[in-house]
Parts: sequence; C-alpha cells; structure tokens
Amino acid sequence: MKLTAILGASARRRAISLIEGVLYLVIALAVIVGGIVFFQQSQLSNAVTDTARAAVGISSQARALYQNQTGFGVNEDLTLAMIRAGAVPSNFIDRSGDAMAHPFGGGMAVTGNGRGFVIVYSDISQAACLRLASIDETGVGPMGTGIVGLTISQSDPVDPTSAPDINGTVTADTMSTSCADGAEMAVYYAQNPGAKYDAPPSPFNTDNPWEYPYPKVSLGTQCGDSPSRHNEMAAWRQCLTEWGTATYGEDLSDRNAMCGAEPDERRWDRTPSDWPLWFRKAQDTWNECQDMWRYQI
Repeated sequence: MKLTAILGASARRRAISLIEGVLYLVIALAVIVGGIVFFQQSQLSNAVTDTARAAVGISSQARALYQNQTGFGVNEDLTLAMIRAGAVPSNFIDRSGDAMAHPFGGGMAVTGNGRGFVIVYSDISQAACLRLASIDETGVGPMGTGIVGLTISQSDPVDPTSAPDINGTVTADTMSTSCADGAEMAVYYAQNPGAKYDAPPSPFNTDNPWEYPYPKVSLGTQCGDSPSRHNEMAAWRQCLTEWGTATYGEDLSDRNAMCGAEPDERRWDRTPSDWPLWFRKAQDTWNECQDMWRYQI
C-alpha cells in the first residue's frame, strides 16, 4: 500500500508539472505574440512620425525657397530642386539620389500648383493614410500648416494640377472609406502657411461649360500623346473614347455641347490673382476635348 501511495503521489506531481509546462508555454507564446504586435505598432508609429516630420520640413523649405516668387509654377516638378536644396531628409531620398521615397515603400513627388504646391505619396498603407490624412479648421494637420485639401485615389494617379477632392476639416472618420493599402495620397499646400481652405472662385465664364473643378485626370495623363506607331493608334483612340465617356458622359456626338467655345483671354475673368493659371488650364482642357472628339472611336 505504501508503494501504491508513493506511485500515486508521483503521478500527481507529473500531472501538475505537465499542466505547469503547458501554462508556461501559453504564457511564453502570449509574450512573444504581444512583443511582435508591439514591435509592429512601434514601427508604424515611428514611420508615421518620420513621414509627418518630413512633410512639415519639406513644405516649410518649399515656401522658403519660393518666397520671392509669385508662385510655384504650373505643374512644375519641384522634387529634384527640393532634394538638391537640402530640404529632403536623407532617409526620404531613394538610391538614385534624384527621387524621393517614403517609409511605407512608395515614391513621393513635389509639384507646383500655381500659388501652392502638392506633395504626392504613392503606394501608402491604409494605417498610415488614416493617421496622416487629417486637417483641422485652421488648415493644420500632422503634415504641416497651410494645408488646403487632400486627394486620395485608389486607382487613377492624382493630377496635381486639379483641385483637391477633400477640403475643410478632415478626420480619420471621414477618411475611413477613402484610405486603403496601395492608395495614392496628395496633400495640397497654400503658399501662405497661415492659409486654410477657402472655396476658390470659379474663373469660368461662358467660354467653358463645366465650371470648377476641372476633370480629375487630364487626357495627357490618362492616355499620353498621340503614338508614332500605327499599330498603337487603335489602343490610344480607345483610351481617348473611354476618357471622354468618363469625363463628359455617354453622348460624345456634339462637340460644341461638350467643349464649348475656345477660351478667349480678352473675355476672361481676371479677378483672381492667379487667373493665368486657370486660363491656361481651360485652354488645355478645351484642346484635350477637341482631340478626344476628333480621334474617338
């Protein structure tokens, strides 16, 4: 009986040891998983902080570089100028030394937009987009000051010469359906860091039937120039037709109804100080409408 009691106690100790071992294993796994999650969140937080810090610095330097000029150019690529001026942190310059990249794996570009400029972030993560894409009522957000709007695109490239899709106060709640992994985010800045969004006056008169804003994607951005090779012409014309349908609707038969009269500088509203920018954009839009109508399938 004594031997039986000893064997029973030994079995109970082994069972307790087995339970303890399983508990230790579960605790260890929980600690490991928690550590991984914490590490990932820490990495995300650091990358978001670095991106926001870089945006603040780049936007401030852009304003300083162009403070004695009337604007930032019309669709002018300022990326290389910003890099060579030392305005871009070294960890935001890619290996070529002539382009910018952000910590989430995509590229960046700075483009002049008349009396402001746009910083575009391609292939950005949803988590980063939600944390960075916010603006308060004074035009201030994680990405800097004097922010007048945002455009988030999940498909087509953002046209930096067009107006922002989203303006005014922007929060993570309002961006929840716009932000997605791989999206392109464009942040629009005013020349004045104290500026906030103010709906721009429409520069259009009867010369242009569409009113503000312009088509989100220009014909040149969507389809490129007329190809030199004959075997590429059919695909280009198909692209023109699809762009025209998306921009003007299904009925592309009436050129005058779509394109309106050719913009006339003598009749243009010159009240806005940057009216030459809008007049040139209206000319480009009218010319692209003519090309689309002429070459459509």
